[in-house]
Amino acid sequence: MERAQRRYSPELKQRIVEEVEAGHLSLREAAREVQASVTIIQKWLDEFGRYKPKRDVVEVVMKSEQVRIAALERALAEAHLQLQVYDTLIAQANKHYKTDLKKSFGTGPRGSAATTSGSPSAPSVRSSDGRGTRTTSATSERTSPRAGHPKRPSR
Repeated sequence: MERAQRRYSPELKQRIVEEVEAGHLSLREAAREVQASVTIIQKWLDEFGRYKPKRDVVEVVMKSEQVRIAALERALAEAHLQLQVYDTLIAQANKHYKTDLKKSFGTGPRGSAATTSGSPSAPSVRSSDGRGTRTTSATSERTSPRAGHPKRPSR
């Protein structure tokens, strides 16, 4: 047995929904009146009804959380302001020194990394025993007393 699909006008749907919402008809009575199922009337209520259930997420925030959120928002605003000041300062320094400080920060004058006094290529002076002893690197290579030649490392 085939079921005939009926089409209902939007005006009829709205009239039925208004009567159901006003309390003049129940869902079953409305379904009998238009020869439809209760499910169809419920769909009409969802589509045309004034009292649609809200399915939004409700967020409950306690007073202590509100205070914490306000403090974090102030700190974030301060950090943004400080960042803007630093960016302006860097822009002015770039203009004054005719360079890009963000790109060249941490590099030496020739574009290589800055050398420190503890690097192997720079001579250092140790004065733990009161006498200055010169070494040329941090490895086992030391100057020997004979003619300034380095010693061979022992195996």
